[in-house]
Amino acid sequence: MNIRNKISLLFLIAIGAMALATKPAQAHSFNAVLVLPLSGGAAEARQYRQGFIIATAERDSHPDQESDGHLGGLDVYVQVADGEAGDLDKRLATGGKTGKPDIVAVFGPEATLERVRALLGGTKPVLQPPGRTPFANPGQPGVARFTAAYQKAYGQPPSAAAAQGYNAARRIATAVRAQGGVDDTAALRRNFEATARGFAW
Repeated sequence: MNIRNKISLLFLIAIGAMALATKPAQAHSFNAVLVLPLSGGAAEARQYRQGFIIATAERDSHPDQESDGHLGGLDVYVQVADGEAGDLDKRLATGGKTGKPDIVAVFGPEATLERVRALLGGTKPVLQPPGRTPFANPGQPGVARFTAAYQKAYGQPPSAAAAQGYNAARRIATAVRAQGGVDDTAALRRNFEATARGFAW
């Protein structure tokens, strides 16, 4: 290799290194807060959460993980907040042990959804579950997988509330994977809207 080719090669390597160095780092994890009707319906709220957690264990999980599971290829830390509590604003401001929420999923009445949106002021994407779920079609392979996984984990068949929690997590996973992260709030909102009318598990 002559000197000119060597210089050209070194130049290309330097340009590549600079491009990698200036590329913004992608987060490897995110925080999801589930706003649940804990005060008024603890059993239903528990089922929402259980269905959500089933989805976090489906892909990319490993035995030594410190997170609550994975969604969209990233570690996810799941926190729960009572949608009927007076301190909801504090829970949304601080998140949990891992920091402020990146995505908030609201299970409950429209009034709770509007309250959450007002508290967040448009700074974070808010998902209103459930969207349309395929749960009524037990012959669909994804529904059968979810039902079997839920039965194995909790010793009983999933309820409609559990299916809504699972569907919410799958919608989040789809949105996050499409973006490669949670930084683009507007894109996440668009992706949530795209799956609101239903999609196959």
